[in-house]
Amino acid sequence: MATMSVRGLRKSFGSTEILKGVSLDVADEEFVALVGPSGCGKSTLLRLIAGLEEASSGEISIAGRPVTRLAPKQRDVAMVFQNYALYPHLTVRANMGFSLKLRGESKAGIDTKVNQAAEILGLSPLLDRYPGQLSGGQRQRVATGRAIVRDPALFLFDEPLSNLDAKLRVQMRTEIKALHIRLRSTMVYVTHDQIEAMTMADRIVVMQSGKIEQVGSPLDLYDRPINAFVAGFLGSPAMNFLEGRIDGGALVTLDGTRLSMPGHLGGYQHGQAVLWGIRPENLALAAEGLSARVEVVEPTGPDTQLLLRIAGQPIIALLRQRMKVRPGELIHVMPEPGMTHLFDKESGRRL
Repeated sequence: MATMSVRGLRKSFGSTEILKGVSLDVADEEFVALVGPSGCGKSTLLRLIAGLEEASSGEISIAGRPVTRLAPKQRDVAMVFQNYALYPHLTVRANMGFSLKLRGESKAGIDTKVNQAAEILGLSPLLDRYPGQLSGGQRQRVATGRAIVRDPALFLFDEPLSNLDAKLRVQMRTEIKALHIRLRSTMVYVTHDQIEAMTMADRIVVMQSGKIEQVGSPLDLYDRPINAFVAGFLGSPAMNFLEGRIDGGALVTLDGTRLSMPGHLGGYQHGQAVLWGIRPENLALAAEGLSARVEVVEPTGPDTQLLLRIAGQPIIALLRQRMKVRPGELIHVMPEPGMTHLFDKESGRRL
């Protein structure tokens, strides 16, 4: 059972606390993505799991075995780094088998494992090339293959696609997800790209300032964010927020515009400062609705993205159609029923 568990994990560098008591369980064969803004502690958490950093306090277990005080080579993990860390003077075959050679495995055993991993990753024709003769995507595959040959209990990925161009990133994230299904392995994947997390992970862990904000399936987090931070972090374009106060059954925005509150929203009090949230794709053109001044038009082919000004605040609408509108025009948009969110402005918590 390749489970992973951390309990009360803390990490400080001098007087700066990076992780503030993180606890997390990863199930056998699960793909978990750690996401959050730069400096939130996601890469530090991964390095602590790998044993590359020493925890200030807390416990780490892998496959039911406490590993907090074990060296990296004793933890039965394999890590794929952002920069791939390939030896330029070694061939693909030698790079992939290097860790096995250090273990003292036989040449025949190394060749068998390298050939099997190369077949899985489509690297068989490239085994005698050197890293300098490979594309970025091929180098990424070699780095992944080097991890596969070790047959670890746990795979760790630290932003492995960040050095690739946009088209190749899409291709490689599909390949990594397919690899996870084929190997039936447990993977923890760090990324700053929430689209990668949404498309690849079984569960997403959203972090901020050294703490876990929310853990759940991609669609659970997208549809039911626990607070305004998670709501604004997941989704591209991000969720829109209108700032205002509750007055009776209406939201009064900063410029005095009154918006009626949908019936599915509740838990608020008169006079409470709130954030009214709506995702860009949940706004539609309407003959009547919210008056919006068009500021920027961004046609993307099948969709049109509009930067609007509603109640004096910027709002993005993502319309699944081609639009012939110009900056400066006045249009009306209507939120889809049941798709609006409400958050307390001070705490950010969902109401």
